[in-house]
Amino acid sequence: MSANSEQELLAALVESRAETRAAFENRALIYAHLLDEIEAELGLERAVNTMKRAIYRRGAEIGERYRAAVEAGDLAELGRKFVESSPCGGALFAPGVEDLPSGVEESVSERILLRMTACPLVEAWREAGCSPERVDLLCEIAAAVDYGTFEGAGLELEFLDRQACPGSERCLLCLRPRQRPFGG
Repeated sequence: MSANSEQELLAALVESRAETRAAFENRALIYAHLLDEIEAELGLERAVNTMKRAIYRRGAEIGERYRAAVEAGDLAELGRKFVESSPCGGALFAPGVEDLPSGVEESVSERILLRMTACPLVEAWREAGCSPERVDLLCEIAAAVDYGTFEGAGLELEFLDRQACPGSERCLLCLRPRQRPFGG
C-alpha cells in the first residue's frame, strides 16, 4: 500500500469518527429538545417516564447481542463484546472492564463491572449550556438504553457511578445475572 493510500485511509477514518461523534452529539441534543417539548405538554415526570420507556425498548433490542454470553454464564465474554463493539473502536466512550475490588469473593461469572470514561452525550449537553441538574436528568434518561440492553440480555444492572454526577469522571456499571424466581 502506498503512503498516499495509507494517508487517505487515515483521513477517511478520522472523518468517519468525527461524523460518528457528531451523530452522538446530535442524539444528545435531540433528547434535550424532546424533553423540553414533552415536559411542556405532559409535565416533567410523565416526560421523563415516556422517554425512558422508548429508549429502554431500543436497548432491549440491542441486548440480543449479549444474550448468548449471558445464557452461557460467560460475563467475561460479555465484557469483551461490550468493549469491542463500542463505536469508533472505543474512542467515543473509552470503555473497559474494571477489576473487581480486592476482597470481593464473587467471580466474574457472578458479577462484572463495565466502565466508560468518556461520553459525547454528556459533553454535548454541557457544551449546549444545560445546567448540571439538567445534564444529570438527561443522563438518567439516556441510561435507559443501558438498562434495556443489559436487562434484555438477562442481567441486573446497577449504576455505581455516572459521569453526569458532580465530581465523577466515569460511568461504572455493575452487572449480575438476573435472579430467576423459584421454579423459573
